Amino acid sequence: MLFILLFNLKFFEVLFFIFVIYYGFKMVMRFIAPPLVEKAADKLFQEMRNKDGQQGKRTVRKGDITIKYSDRQPKKYGRSDGDYIEFEEIEDKK
Repeated sequence: MLFILLFNLKFFEVLFFIFVIYYGFKMVMRFIAPPLVEKAADKLFQEMRNKDGQQGKRTVRKGDITIKYSDRQPKKYGRSDGDYIEFEEIEDKK
């Protein structure tokens, strides 16, 4: 009987500490999280502004040629990937 009573007491004690830790963490984060999120958002917006500023400095006039490179690697085909078709030019006689 004493064992059951002690077991129940320990169970409620552990449960109480879990609730205290949970609500304590929740209250602390209520005060700490907003400044951290605001700081991270400001940093992100500043990086976006810097990136826009760098791109905006270069003016492109009408008729200029621009080359945009992609990060993807071009596909490489081997000789055994398909059939080779030989084309022959046909001259148009007029």
